[in-house]
Amino acid sequence: MQWALYHDDNVHFAYEAPWWSRVVLLVDLAILLPLFIIFNYTLPRVYPVFAIVQDKKRGENDPIRLGNVADERALDFNSVDNPSRINSSSPAAIYRLLVDTDGFMANFRGFSCALLQSAVTAFPVVIAARYVPFPFGRLSRLLPALAMVQFSTLWLHLIISKPSPRSFWRRVPSFGRTFSATWKAVVIHWASVEITRWLPYWIASSMGFDWPCFNLLMPDNTYRFRLDMATGDMVLYSKCALVILVTIIGSICFIVPSQVVLMRIQASLLPIEDDAIIPFDRSFDGKVVPSILGGRGYATISDAFYTFTWASWKNLAILSIKIILLSMSLIGFVAFLLIAQWSIIVQRTLEPNQYNY
Repeated sequence: MQWALYHDDNVHFAYEAPWWSRVVLLVDLAILLPLFIIFNYTLPRVYPVFAIVQDKKRGENDPIRLGNVADERALDFNSVDNPSRINSSSPAAIYRLLVDTDGFMANFRGFSCALLQSAVTAFPVVIAARYVPFPFGRLSRLLPALAMVQFSTLWLHLIISKPSPRSFWRRVPSFGRTFSATWKAVVIHWASVEITRWLPYWIASSMGFDWPCFNLLMPDNTYRFRLDMATGDMVLYSKCALVILVTIIGSICFIVPSQVVLMRIQASLLPIEDDAIIPFDRSFDGKVVPSILGGRGYATISDAFYTFTWASWKNLAILSIKIILLSMSLIGFVAFLLIAQWSIIVQRTLEPNQYNY
């Protein structure tokens, strides 16, 4: 490995790292790969599911405890056997729940299913981004999402249910029933994502300045951004801050509610033979009638939205803030360790006075 080390504008050297630095690099990659999955999958995708699906009210099947208040407080811990006490606003509590359920690897639940969805979805998105004109290319994300409703629903079931002896393919729900239950919520969620995706460009255009647009999938592979805008005045910075603020608010107002509704509808399709590892009211306050009793057997959009209490919204918000802070802290810590590690390697392996003048 060679790195260019610049002494000044006219003189630079090619530093060649020692052979054993490749071993260090491989060890770093082996350590960083699980951390990368945790940053991009476990924390942002798996953990919020528990705050979205969990029902805070005591279910009819929960054990009735006799005794005083002290006994009740003594049982305030997070476990699979005591799901009514799980604190879904705490990443640490969710971590303990997953470890108690299926060991440390439970933090990567549903990862293979998520990879399958991503692979199937990515191909039409890439093709559409390159060859399909606007606005028809926007459908490239919707059609695969509708086609993969079975697996997106199965993914959520894998997250919230106890380990099952059944194989992966035997747990895939039927397409017809899953599509009937979720297609409206999928369309709403897709529309919310697309609106939020294009919101900063629309706002920036209305205020008369270009917003950075990275689009490496276009035929010319161009990066559209006026360089003179990068060194603007306070007015430009204020406009950029306003665009970012409105985009964040749009994400909170559009994407989060639509995702909550979609996931709760998917959770209502959990097979009766699968037990949830968190408190989960399958009846949605009595609004969902089982199919064996002549009902639909799954929640509607209104059922999923109106049974999500303000306390649950609060838990989800607190959990999201904690996840963001935790991710930023871990990323900063890992970056510091890597910079310190390779700085020491470079300093220890440079020949004496090699770059002194």
